[in-house]
Amino acid sequence: MKLPRKIVLVEEGLARLYVPDLSEYIREDGLVEPAWMPVFYNPSARLSRDITILALRAFFNDKKFFFVDLLAGTGVRGIRIALEAGGVGIVNDVDPRAFDFMVENIKLNKLESELAPFNMEANALGNLLTFTGVFVDYVDIDPYGSPIPYIESSLKPLGKKALIGVSATDKGPLACVNKDKTLKRYWLDCADVDFKSELGLRLLTYNIALRASAMNYTITPVLYLSKAHYYRVFYVAERKNPFNVISKCRGYIWYCPTTLERGFKYDRDKEFDCSDGNRPLLIGPLWICPIGDENFARRLLAVLEKTLFLQRREVLKYVEYAQKEFSVNEPFIRLDLLCRKIRADMPNMELLVERLEELGFKASRTHLDPRGLKTNAPLKIVESTILELSGK
Repeated sequence: MKLPRKIVLVEEGLARLYVPDLSEYIREDGLVEPAWMPVFYNPSARLSRDITILALRAFFNDKKFFFVDLLAGTGVRGIRIALEAGGVGIVNDVDPRAFDFMVENIKLNKLESELAPFNMEANALGNLLTFTGVFVDYVDIDPYGSPIPYIESSLKPLGKKALIGVSATDKGPLACVNKDKTLKRYWLDCADVDFKSELGLRLLTYNIALRASAMNYTITPVLYLSKAHYYRVFYVAERKNPFNVISKCRGYIWYCPTTLERGFKYDRDKEFDCSDGNRPLLIGPLWICPIGDENFARRLLAVLEKTLFLQRREVLKYVEYAQKEFSVNEPFIRLDLLCRKIRADMPNMELLVERLEELGFKASRTHLDPRGLKTNAPLKIVESTILELSGK
């Protein structure tokens, strides 16, 4: 065994793994800091890996598939895909230390016939696979930072219809917290909005769609997840003319900071005013079509009901939220800000959702923000419903 002395054996899902000794990398707040490790392993990203297994089982419906985990670290995601979702394929990392962990973890889980460890730069591997004649059914991109540098090489070896799992840990630039980096990396002039986490997902999806479009791929987001330090999005990629999708899904979000009105528009040249007479902010171009598929979320639930080892509380709560959340495309509203504006107490979220549904609108909580409400109801209806529930 070529691994360093300070390692521990952990269990995650059906996998057993050697990882760097977590106790050596504890921050002052008591959390593990994966960036300090010689080989990256983030225990707090288990939800992302659990959802990956659900997504793959829902998409491939228990059929065998060929996958590539481009930035595998200890190999945890790829090993779980092989054990829990029926995948066979490649786990890769450019770091020789990560390669050693992958080799030992593959042996530990008796997956030598299902997984091949590679020690290559991710883009080089993606480009190399293009010329092998082997079509990839699923590619996983989980970098430290932005996934954008890996998108084009990841698309090249895909078959006619495939699934892509993409993580992004640069939430600051994507959510317009670091405005200079947002402009430099994603070509967007930032605006201060109350739905920052959703803005980041739409900006990420638009940038990936543009790169896919240049290679004659259409991508459709079917599942998204946002946690404190990362986004995770799954896209169906199809080798077909992307013009119709891009022309429909490329657009702008208009937003009124004082009234909190918001919506989508295709044409930035058509001007209009907010209800208080001010001009709205126009944010984009970005992705304005749905970023989650409610039918796919239902398939996730069906898989979860049959998969006992994934039925952790965190997973169950996410899947429950996703079904309703994905049915509403409009950007979420921060209720605390809206209630402050109309001088009302915060209502019970479940009662508000229920009342809006009784009025014939779609409404849901969102996992993107505990204060967030997604609804297609006009803002005036939301305000009057809040006042009604507060007895005003």
